[in-house]
Amino acid sequence: MTKIFTDTDWDELCEQNSYQSQGFEVIEQRKIPDICNTYDWCAQLRGGLSLSIHEVELINDLVCIRDRLDDYQFGLSFFLSGKVRIERHGLTDKTDESVGKYYSECNFDIKETEWWKAGEKFSRIYLKIEPQQFFQSFGEEDLEQIPIFLRQAVIGGKIQPYYYQGEITQQMWLVLCNILQCPYQGLMKRMYLESQAMELITLYFQQFQEQEIHDRSFPARKLRDVDRIYQAKDILLSNLENPPSLIELAREVGLNEFKLKRGFRQVFGTSAFKYLHDYRLEKARQLLALGEMKVEEVALRVGFDSRSYFASAFRKKFGLNPKQYFQHCQKSL
Repeated sequence: MTKIFTDTDWDELCEQNSYQSQGFEVIEQRKIPDICNTYDWCAQLRGGLSLSIHEVELINDLVCIRDRLDDYQFGLSFFLSGKVRIERHGLTDKTDESVGKYYSECNFDIKETEWWKAGEKFSRIYLKIEPQQFFQSFGEEDLEQIPIFLRQAVIGGKIQPYYYQGEITQQMWLVLCNILQCPYQGLMKRMYLESQAMELITLYFQQFQEQEIHDRSFPARKLRDVDRIYQAKDILLSNLENPPSLIELAREVGLNEFKLKRGFRQVFGTSAFKYLHDYRLEKARQLLALGEMKVEEVALRVGFDSRSYFASAFRKKFGLNPKQYFQHCQKSL
């Protein structure tokens, strides 16, 4: 049986928690009846850098709607076992996060839907970086070598959401094993784990730079063109009821149609109008959760002329039709 929960539901379900804190380490275990058992270990290593190990064992299928927006952070997540499917609304299509893969992300202002399968044991190692703290001692030339979305956060510029998934290399696996089998305790453990975390970040930056070199032949990687692609996204999202055609959109932002189509997919991982479609559905979900509008009104507000098509698209994305979701949200209030 599939269960659907929001962040608020999830917090209320955590009935039995075992919490331990020792020095720089924190361990938390949760038993959530009929849903899952979780284990979380976290260590604050230095200013702006923490390392954690997460394990989840599912008892029933679960759809988790992450609707609580976190403060801006950058993360590196390495998957050791299991699989979860996640959609970052307005940023990516559904992606499978499974053993042997890792992702880097900037999750600012992004909501997620997660699909978990019963019988799976999921585990990962996660590095959390708070850019302004972590990079505060870096010089201007050093900052030129880090990804632009991190650079924007350090210098206080406009932060853009970001997601990239890659394969865990052999070098990365060695470091991950070192973390799991750390032979030290106390201060030496903290110093050792920090050195391993820094090596993972170094290996990621190396991959990122190699990818940048590979992509330099693609014009949309130029910052000016990337800005225009973000401008195109803003135009789409401000015209939900009557969006421009792709040709009109390209003309408005000063790109040709081919460059806009290819650039949009490279920056956001999907086509312009799939991005718009997903955003409309996410906006509809938010309006239904508020409970202030009828289903028909919500459909029109986000740009769906056909109620039947809206219901079908909403059910395909969230597992419930709009009326069922509305009723679920009202019961939760």
